[in-house]
Amino acid sequence: MLTSPAFGLVGIGFSLVFWIVGGALLGRWLDARWDTEPAFTLALLVVGMMIGFYDAYRRLRDIMKRTGRKRG
Repeated sequence: MLTSPAFGLVGIGFSLVFWIVGGALLGRWLDARWDTEPAFTLALLVVGMMIGFYDAYRRLRDIMKRTGRKRG
């Protein structure tokens, strides 16, 4: 049961949320601290999206390898 690909897909969703929301929250905190609104919020939101999408790609690739699926 714990080896089901569904658990990996749920993990991809949580990872995306973690990186994107985490980047935005950290950016808001830095903006409030240094009065640079919205520079850090936007920059870290974009960085969080990039990291999140790369991590999702990497995790999905690993799930596909484990289940024996081929690309294309």
